Amino acid sequence: MKKTVDYQKLRGFNYTQPDAVNDRDFWANYHHDIVDRDMGYAERLHLNSARIFLSYDFYKENPDRFLANVKDFVQTAWKHGISTNPIIFMGFRFREDELPPGGFMLEAGLRPIYKTLEDPASWQIGERYFDALYEAIGQEEGLLFWDIANEPGYTDNFVTWYDEEPVYVQDYQERPDMETLRYRQEKTWEIVRHFCKYVKSKDPDHDIGVGNIFIYETEASKTAELVDVIVFHDYSSTRKRLREALEYAKKMGEKYGKPVLDNEMCCLARANPYDMSIELHNEYQTGWYLFELMIGKDMWSRVHGVVYPDGTIRDPSIVSAISGFFRNRGESAVRSDVNQEDYVRRACILAQRTLHAARQNQGFDHSNDVENLLEACEYIANLLEAGELVPMAYPPTARIASYRRQQHVEAYEIADYLTELLETLKKACHVIDI
Repeated sequence: MKKTVDYQKLRGFNYTQPDAVNDRDFWANYHHDIVDRDMGYAERLHLNSARIFLSYDFYKENPDRFLANVKDFVQTAWKHGISTNPIIFMGFRFREDELPPGGFMLEAGLRPIYKTLEDPASWQIGERYFDALYEAIGQEEGLLFWDIANEPGYTDNFVTWYDEEPVYVQDYQERPDMETLRYRQEKTWEIVRHFCKYVKSKDPDHDIGVGNIFIYETEASKTAELVDVIVFHDYSSTRKRLREALEYAKKMGEKYGKPVLDNEMCCLARANPYDMSIELHNEYQTGWYLFELMIGKDMWSRVHGVVYPDGTIRDPSIVSAISGFFRNRGESAVRSDVNQEDYVRRACILAQRTLHAARQNQGFDHSNDVENLLEACEYIANLLEAGELVPMAYPPTARIASYRRQQHVEAYEIADYLTELLETLKKACHVIDI
């Protein structure tokens, strides 16, 4: 029976097991209990779909184990009300004699290598791979739709070609031959179009899409006619740019009479904050998958991810945005005043008294100095954090907690920090003297 998907209501996430360093490692060291825990986090966040990166490299090594792990993931996610959007291909490495990957992206399987591009006969290997995937999970209730390939238009952007041998461009310093690059990219799209048709012929019950790196690739790739949903990725750096991309996506959807979906977005390093991206996608009624759910060991964790393995979070504004609540950036916003009840004055007096007691000379009991200083630090830190008067990348309370975990810490070090916090509070609250 044909599966019907309301793409506007998708609130999804990209997922890699947080203890994995890459996609192959995820499937090679798959842990049911970790996935079950993480899907529980997603359920609590009211997210409803997971996008997963499959690994053909590990499939080649151990097909039975790989397929069993993928099936377990789909079933485990669905137990939590989370559907699955699998990415079938990360590149098209279907020949045993392909050269290893190199250059900017070192992970195996990310680029289609030149012999596969030139040899359609090798595509049968990819067909057999999908056949095995379909047999394993094609009838699973949790399967949502197939993502044919992840960012196939990206594959040759950093590659130039000489005498049929690829030379990987490092650090963007060398401009590739554009005529050759366009030729190779079209060969890549030829493979993508082939597998759009092949997957659809094998599984007419599930939709297909292609995870384009930009919405602007929709027509250049000639895949819009072949897919059921127009999929794109967007990490725009400003609201204006993001609106332009979403307007374009809306026009593509209207032109082809198909839903549109962004299944990769949100990146701190690209000036694409989670709350901005989620807010505008919701406004345009465009379904989304944020990148990504977990903060783990892979290379992206410094700039992506919502939840740590222990259930703590990176930034409350992300959780708020997922729930549909966004910061007031308008004229009606009310600035916090943490001194409304004179608590800033109280905190300053406490800090000064504690500092004075800690520096008394002989004859005084200093056994509780560290704890007393930390208590004063926390008093001020809570005022600063509650009023959002300090950066929260490393909040003062985190540093205070770190001091408390140390078995031996010098009182003078805490006193220095308390003095720093005191001056920050006084300046933020325009307190001249106490």
